[in-house]
Amino acid sequence: MTPLVLIPGLLCDKTLWSNQIKDLRRSADIFVADITEQSTISEMAAAVLEAAPEHFSLAGFSLGSQVALEIMRTAKDRVQRLALLSATRGGLPLPVETAIRQAIAMIEQGGFQRYLDAAYPTYVAAQRADDPVLKRSFVDMAHAVGQDAGVRQMRALLGITSPFSGLDQIACPPLSVCGREDCGTTPGDHKALAQEIPGAELVLIDNAAHFTPMEQPSIVTRLLKRWIELPSAIRIQHRSGRRDLSR
Repeated sequence: MTPLVLIPGLLCDKTLWSNQIKDLRRSADIFVADITEQSTISEMAAAVLEAAPEHFSLAGFSLGSQVALEIMRTAKDRVQRLALLSATRGGLPLPVETAIRQAIAMIEQGGFQRYLDAAYPTYVAAQRADDPVLKRSFVDMAHAVGQDAGVRQMRALLGITSPFSGLDQIACPPLSVCGREDCGTTPGDHKALAQEIPGAELVLIDNAAHFTPMEQPSIVTRLLKRWIELPSAIRIQHRSGRRDLSR
């Protein structure tokens, strides 16, 4: 089966991908990367590459998307397919950068749970802000990763000061997935990313914000299943696509 490497985001672990893992394991040999011990994006990318098979499909969420783009910069020949969820073309939009700096200060002053309570409604669609099951999954996952790892990850994100180079040289056009209500990595950010990579497909998902794999798991799973079943390393010239999906 196709090896598939899934890279979680900030304060995330395999729980983020639990619905996708359940349904995609019949189509792919799945590896969930651990990016909790490193201090920079380049160190995270190196750790993923060291643990990964020689050739693999790659999907990264949020922080994981930045690690995925660093992998494409340094080892793109090993990647057969690329999916970027809740992504930018490199670095944090200014409002997110400000929020991350404030989060670090709050956490280092002992306010980890306070940060999580405040952050949760900013990461999900408005209709899910009071969803106790989704919030519990979000909070439990963050505590499992731990505040020390979270701060390291936040500082790693702050260390990205410019867009990734060589995006126009990516030969496996990515699937780019964005929640329509994402106020952090916005649809506009995704459009800018898709325009940088020849043949990129941008999919906007209704009733979702940043945490698309957990907010709309069936849609994300369906998209990734279609993507993983595509022939590897397809080269598509001078085409970009955009699709809108809702329940």
